[in-house]
Amino acid sequence: MTLRKAYQVLGIPQGAGKSEIKKRYRKLMQQVHPDANASLQGNYLYSAQEINHAYAILMKEKPADLENINYDGRYPGSKDKKNAAWDAPVNGNAFVEREVLQYVEDYDGTVLGTFCVAKGKYLWKTDEDFPLFLRSMYRCSKELLDGIDERYYKGGASNRRQQIQAELAYLLAQQFIDASALFSEIAQEEKSSPDGERIFYLDSMLELEDGMAPVKKGELFYPSRLSNHRLYIKNQAGQELGYLSFLDDRMYYLIIPLFEQKRVQVKMQADEGKAEKRKGKAVRYLKLHLWVKLQDADRRMPESLNLQIDKLLADYVDACL
Repeated sequence: MTLRKAYQVLGIPQGAGKSEIKKRYRKLMQQVHPDANASLQGNYLYSAQEINHAYAILMKEKPADLENINYDGRYPGSKDKKNAAWDAPVNGNAFVEREVLQYVEDYDGTVLGTFCVAKGKYLWKTDEDFPLFLRSMYRCSKELLDGIDERYYKGGASNRRQQIQAELAYLLAQQFIDASALFSEIAQEEKSSPDGERIFYLDSMLELEDGMAPVKKGELFYPSRLSNHRLYIKNQAGQELGYLSFLDDRMYYLIIPLFEQKRVQVKMQADEGKAEKRKGKAVRYLKLHLWVKLQDADRRMPESLNLQIDKLLADYVDACL
């Protein structure tokens, strides 16, 4: 892109100052990226990639070659993995492809929206923003249910849609998270058990039910039941105290599915035995020591996930009819 073309793309006169360039850039990105501000959405002759390219040229920065990225995550004609736009492993058996999203920022670091850098059956990696990963799961689930609505339910979405979409996004997310591979990055690995299984230590919390009495320091707890993707915990007397909680939201998508798939064993122990209230929260939290032993660590995502997704979509079709 030439300098003259860059001014044309941004729609500003040649020789405009940096403050004017930044102001125009922000306005255009808000217009072409409805995620930033839906009320500003409108048509513009040039794409977000062209606007980014032009802005980088005018600010005398090397532009990212976003225009030449294909949805398969590679540049045209590229066979070398080093040239891939996204180099994450893939789950070829995943139910759908997903978008890999990144934030659009101006040169001051202001987030203006998001854009897709690749599309495929890429597993999530820790260098991909996790909230954006969850957004891509929401988009996948929305697209699947939109197709059913269009085909079977002309009067509008089923009243069960919100519930089913949340469950669908959760199941889809499991297909793109390889917990066995990720534990070593986001958890503290301890010595292997005598049977050779890997053991990891995690900081966690017990979200106590109302009216629960104080517990003793070092008291051991045990899994009680799974309900709505929550692991409920009981004490040695069998009294259910509350459910497992984490400060790191990513753990909910790593730990709980492993329990649902019966792929882990745990040891849980109270830290100080004193429950605390987090700022702005009415519930009480008890700090826990949590040790997780992965079983059958080489096992990948279960094939049953696709069957569960199929059944969920069939249930939604029934709800629409």
